[in-house]
Amino acid sequence: MKRRTPLFSLMAASLLFTATAFSQTANEGKVEHTKGDKAAAVIELPYPEDEVAQMLSDEMAARGVKGDKAKGFVVYRNVRLNDKDLDLNDLHFKIERKSRKEKDITNVYLIIGKPSENIGLRAGNDYHKIEEAKSLLNTLVPKMEAHHLEVQIKEQETILTKAEKKFQGLVEDSVSYVEKFKALEQKMNTNRTDRASQDVEVKKQRQTLEAMRSRRKPK
Repeated sequence: MKRRTPLFSLMAASLLFTATAFSQTANEGKVEHTKGDKAAAVIELPYPEDEVAQMLSDEMAARGVKGDKAKGFVVYRNVRLNDKDLDLNDLHFKIERKSRKEKDITNVYLIIGKPSENIGLRAGNDYHKIEEAKSLLNTLVPKMEAHHLEVQIKEQETILTKAEKKFQGLVEDSVSYVEKFKALEQKMNTNRTDRASQDVEVKKQRQTLEAMRSRRKPK
């Protein structure tokens, strides 16, 4: 007999997978930019590309920075990496789905440039502030987790709203059906009374007809 995996075990496994995914940290990598691959920090996040992009946009907006799209990257200009940082930096992010089959896994690349620096002219072995870039990507992990939870909550709220609306519709239908049933029951009672009266009338008229027929004179 085939044994079924308990639902609790499946949930636990799912939570374990999420925790494992979040245990990943940013690494050094390469990303294509204009004239060849450039050194970049990269992190893999177990979320859809659009969610990651929205989270990053919200996070940078909270810092008062708006991104500009340029050559496949989103660039946030003149940003301090932390409150103690005296330097301004241009943050070049590239967010892309890992593969067609792995649409819920997203790679985030980050190149930190100097203000107004043309990253396309940078040498492929230029690791300017690569450690800072990895550190910044690592800070996105708990923020992405919180953002994803909010997305799930909103989706569940939508599902609940639809379920409640459907339930309310069924309640209203049941009230309507009760009222229709009462009206139909009343019609049935009236019909029963009318049939009895009409039966008496039919018998009366039949007797009258028979009486008339009995008065015919033979031909």
